[in-house]
Amino acid sequence: MTEYLRRSRLGADDIAYLREPEKRLNAMLANQAWASAVRYVDAYTATIGHDMCKPAKEPWIGPLIEPLVAAAPAAGSHPNAQGRQATATAVQHALLCITHHR
Repeated sequence: MTEYLRRSRLGADDIAYLREPEKRLNAMLANQAWASAVRYVDAYTATIGHDMCKPAKEPWIGPLIEPLVAAAPAAGSHPNAQGRQATATAVQHALLCITHHR
């Protein structure tokens, strides 16, 4: 158990429960993008392994309960600088794929 989980009193089951609505939202957004003939960029997958429950130097997502992880300054459950960079890289990759497929 990481320091964050211990101090927040959230268990692994709680984190899994909190991830499910995000996964459903992302699936809905992807479906709506497909139905509208626009590209959806998956930022969730880019941050797997760097969630708020990782040790202080690893998370790319800010803690759900502030300020338990000062090394990852970000609004609760939102990307910090590394997470925003991972998202930007995913968007850039999607744009390059569009350019190369024209």
